[in-house]
Amino acid sequence: MRTSTNIRSTVFIALFAALFIVMSAIQIKVGAYVPITLQTLAVTLAGAILGPRKSFISLIIVIALTATGLPLLSGRGGLETLTGHTGGFIFAFPFCALLVGFATQAIFRSKAIMGNRIVALVALFIAFELFGSFLTYVPGVPWLMHVTGLDFGKAMTAGCYPYLPGDAIKSFVAAIIVLSLKPYILKIQSSMLRSQDHNQPIHTSI
Repeated sequence: MRTSTNIRSTVFIALFAALFIVMSAIQIKVGAYVPITLQTLAVTLAGAILGPRKSFISLIIVIALTATGLPLLSGRGGLETLTGHTGGFIFAFPFCALLVGFATQAIFRSKAIMGNRIVALVALFIAFELFGSFLTYVPGVPWLMHVTGLDFGKAMTAGCYPYLPGDAIKSFVAAIIVLSLKPYILKIQSSMLRSQDHNQPIHTSI
């Protein structure tokens, strides 16, 4: 039973690591420093579907493999990638997934929120915007300032403002996906629980 659960966990962790890598490769160049990608969508979906701990592990694995030189992030790898213009964003991603996971579980547990699909959609959207998107700018913009020498205003223009509309769209899409797949998400997380009780509720530690 425990071995089977471990295998499931490993498979899902690997799948979402792969999803993040694929979505990193989809990019649109905007300015000289930070491209538009689907990375935050992958981070948000990983956190919501895998749960906090396993999504964190999934993204840490990608970062660790990238550090060894594997070209996993937009076709680039090595320490120079992790310490480049987007380094602050990259290292924020595991923590974003962690918080998205906790927030999604809290929303799913709330009868008041889940009793109304519109309220649930709005709650997920806000959580995904806050933890899956906005949080990335907290280390992302200061690191961009450090690497490039830009002042705060120019760094915000180069690494934040142009991406906010896209962030909102990705958060909304993620909210629709997660709300629609809630029964399957609960089954996935339950299947990864290291417990013999498959009926254990979702708020049990994952």
